[in-house]
Amino acid sequence: MHRPKKNKIHNPTLPEDQQDVVDERHLVDAKDSEDISFEDRVSIYWSENKGFITGSIIVLALVIIGFNGARIYQERAEAKVQAAYAEAKAADTLDAFAQAHTNDELGGLAALSVADTAFEAEDFERAVNFYTIASGALEGTILEGRALIGQAFARFYNGQENDALAQLADIAANATLPDAARAEAAYHLAIEADLAGRSDEFDRYAAQIENSELAGQWQQRLAMYQQQR
Repeated sequence: MHRPKKNKIHNPTLPEDQQDVVDERHLVDAKDSEDISFEDRVSIYWSENKGFITGSIIVLALVIIGFNGARIYQERAEAKVQAAYAEAKAADTLDAFAQAHTNDELGGLAALSVADTAFEAEDFERAVNFYTIASGALEGTILEGRALIGQAFARFYNGQENDALAQLADIAANATLPDAARAEAAYHLAIEADLAGRSDEFDRYAAQIENSELAGQWQQRLAMYQQQR
């Protein structure tokens, strides 16, 4: 294939050392272009753009490998935690599992189970500790409120009445928690306020329960309490 040599285009308005150089070797006139085969066109395109194409392919490959690698690693890590949870449950060592997996939801479930068992056994200090682990690991899930309610009552029976009531008030006011947990906290606060003669506070918590769409159980219990007042 014939290629023209480099030629200078003379511009009389510029000095000789500033004349533009045009590489006519890459210029093909319309007549010559008809004689260039498809294979030649591909070859020319590749030679002129192979650096960019190769770089793009490498970057894309790295992105795909990185994404799949992260997904595979996460799946294997989750499977490993699940196996460890099943083993701990069978061996009755959920407490150790919960303490070792405070950032995993399964660790939160294990802590919740241990806390409930401790609460039933009236080991309220242990219950507080594991409800605390559970609430942290289950943050943002539907069980977070359940763990916080348990923590508040464990504190109450562990001699921390003021802290427990303050925590129940926080739960009732926390719009990010499920309505059922907020209504449960509001119910106990309403009863406590009524027994202490704080009628305005009782009415406020009673209204919160009655206006909740998912507090059927606590609405019924509140209605029964009001009938027996």
